[in-house]
Amino acid sequence: MNSVTDLKALVLRGVRDIRLEGVPKPEAHKGELLLKVGGCGICGTDIHFYKGEWKVKLPLIPGHEFSGIVESVGEGVKGFKPGDHVVAEPNITCGECMYCRMSSRNFFCVNLKAIGVDINGAFAEYVKVPAKNAYLIPPNMPLEEAALIEPLACCIRGLDNVGIEVGDTVAIVGTGPIGLLLIQLVRMWGAVKVYAMDLLDERLRIAKDLGADVTINPSREDPREVIMSETEGMGVDVAIEAVGSPKAIDTALNVVRRGGRLLIFGVSPQDAVWNVRPFELYDKELLICTSYRSPFTFQRAVRVAASGRIAFKPIISHVLPLERGPEIFARLDKREPGIIKVVLKP
Repeated sequence: MNSVTDLKALVLRGVRDIRLEGVPKPEAHKGELLLKVGGCGICGTDIHFYKGEWKVKLPLIPGHEFSGIVESVGEGVKGFKPGDHVVAEPNITCGECMYCRMSSRNFFCVNLKAIGVDINGAFAEYVKVPAKNAYLIPPNMPLEEAALIEPLACCIRGLDNVGIEVGDTVAIVGTGPIGLLLIQLVRMWGAVKVYAMDLLDERLRIAKDLGADVTINPSREDPREVIMSETEGMGVDVAIEAVGSPKAIDTALNVVRRGGRLLIFGVSPQDAVWNVRPFELYDKELLICTSYRSPFTFQRAVRVAASGRIAFKPIISHVLPLERGPEIFARLDKREPGIIKVVLKP
């Protein structure tokens, strides 16, 4: 570190090159909050950045799933004070472009800047955010658990899009952090039977604890055969891909019934290609939807988290200091067993 004002941060400088460095302390300007980071989750998107599968402008401090404590308040900010516990929507829209002025709520803003993607994020001791993007959370909510409110908000957006109905049967392909959140949410939405699939038994055990009725390891049994035998040969009403791979999309497509709904939620590498037979989509008359970020679902996610109806703790496998960031990114890159959700704490 170069001076007493330098603070710790993880800086991504190239493919598989993330370093702990000293950076200047940010300042809260007009309309902004400066947060002392309480916890920041490593997202699958961060791993895409790390592996060079999603191009971002470098150098960059990643980290968009975070919670914190207000350190200082910029000019003109109301409703927040130092000491408040908050989370923040990382997507900053301009409010002026065609998309921002459309009635359909979205984050397709042509001038969008996302914290931890386009501008420096929260794998650091401090991060600044627009006050309009911040939400108060209960002071007794553990900050490392509150960091998962951002992916929870994204999951709510996805379920809004696909439309879970009371009485639905749902298959979720992938029981990483997103899949484990989705299992709990679809139960809240009214799903009566939830099938969860993963290649790792340790994740399937957690999925069972969190509400999955049937767990399937595709390395040992055919998901389609299991689900068809369970649903009188029809398939599930809704299938959700929560991995981020064309192969996982195929699995979801194979288990959804005719006239069903398919949600492609996982983020595949930017150059990945899904090969699909159009006739199969036509024959099933499927509703296929995707989900992009978390437009206007953050407040609902805060309410759900504060209600205690979502279990975050079983999903968080590691809470580590920033200093171990380079190590844990390398381990995640290798898909090391035993790691589900990692939260870094300064």
